[in-house]
Amino acid sequence: MTDKNQTITNKMEDLFLSILRGVILVVLAGSILSAIYFAISGVSDLGAKPKDYNYEKFDSKQLLNDLKDSLKDQPEKKPDTKPETEKKSEPQANNPIEEEITKSANLVVKFFKAYNFNINETWINQQLKPSLRRESSNLSIVYGSGDKARLDYLKGQTQVFELVLLNPELNQLLDKKFKAQVDVEEKDKLDVVVEFYKTVKGFYPDFHQNQISKKKEFDADQNAEVAMRNAGSMFKLYLAGGMFAAFLLISLILVLVKIERNLRSTKIEEIVEA
Repeated sequence: MTDKNQTITNKMEDLFLSILRGVILVVLAGSILSAIYFAISGVSDLGAKPKDYNYEKFDSKQLLNDLKDSLKDQPEKKPDTKPETEKKSEPQANNPIEEEITKSANLVVKFFKAYNFNINETWINQQLKPSLRRESSNLSIVYGSGDKARLDYLKGQTQVFELVLLNPELNQLLDKKFKAQVDVEEKDKLDVVVEFYKTVKGFYPDFHQNQISKKKEFDADQNAEVAMRNAGSMFKLYLAGGMFAAFLLISLILVLVKIERNLRSTKIEEIVEA
């Protein structure tokens, strides 16, 4: 082989080694970055915990607007003025929870008395109050736990009865709808009033039941996500270890390439001197 051919060969080998060195550096950087990423991600997934669900705050505006829309589509008629009825006095309850239940029951009685509909005391004690107790026990989890949560729930229920069930504007619209009925038996005329009461009474517990259902779905999704992340964390850590091993191996190859180039340069210098 002539000196010219040998020079061309050496240049091609140097070019090849330079390209190989550049590729190795790129792969080396990618492997170490990947190792760091998977290590951080694996450790993060290993300690993953489910997020807490934030309950939505109750707002009676939606109920007020819906009731107004349902009552406004009636022919207008001046309602008869009726004297205010005094709230029936009841003995003091034994605890704040029973006091709040009694307040709510009194508001219901006041609502129906405006239509000369006397509430049966048995219905109040055997149906209405037990219903309020049961709902406050089952749905108060939205506010926490214990009697304080139950009391917070019941206070919200009382506020709904006061602000919605006895809302002057809604009551006026309900009166128009009640008195606009013609050719209807007296006992059937109250269906409009009863339906209005059921809508107001059911809206509050339905809202909280919906919140509890959403929380259960949220918790189930969070637990599934955490379980998946925990299961995948070890795989990511193994992958990070593999990437680091690849980094060490490629570093070794890079060192060997560097040694090869130095040896080749020394050999060429010896040939030239000779």
